[in-house]
Amino acid sequence: MLPRYGVVCLLALCMGAALGSGTILEQMSLDDLVEESTAVVRGHAGTHRTIQAGALIYTLTAFEVSEQLKGDPVGRMEVALPGGQVGTLSQRFGGVPELEIGKEYVLFLWRGPSGRTQITGLSQGLFEVERNQSGHVLIHRKPNADLVLQPGSSDSAPNTGITMLLDQLAAQVRAILQKRGEAAP
Repeated sequence: MLPRYGVVCLLALCMGAALGSGTILEQMSLDDLVEESTAVVRGHAGTHRTIQAGALIYTLTAFEVSEQLKGDPVGRMEVALPGGQVGTLSQRFGGVPELEIGKEYVLFLWRGPSGRTQITGLSQGLFEVERNQSGHVLIHRKPNADLVLQPGSSDSAPNTGITMLLDQLAAQVRAILQKRGEAAP
């Protein structure tokens, strides 16, 4: 059985592909992202490759994991994003972020029924890591054109950006895990 976000993401992808327009996702709070994710990691994006699985194309990005905030420790992993190009066949989906080789990210991840590791909530579960002028490590999720449904409502709003200290995020993840009786790595 797919978790709640998996069903929403699959529906969003199908609708986005059919309509060729922007995607509407269910808005996820930080609590939702932590709860619905099997892993939360910090790492650098490496090489990309594409595969075709049935009718869908996936872009797989290798990651060197430098910090594990939730889940079983791993040093390397591959993250699958729907869309890409195999031969002359190309697919693009709204709500799917692009990963830049060499860039550092914090990723909220889940493992789908296919066994592929994917980003929870599509663009909502991806944060860029950067240092400010004071040397503090920040995470940043840029606002984008994707619409998000407010929980329990049919109202949608633009996907807003978030910026916070990485230490703040790590403390919040630990607090959420502790509240749920889960151990942090």
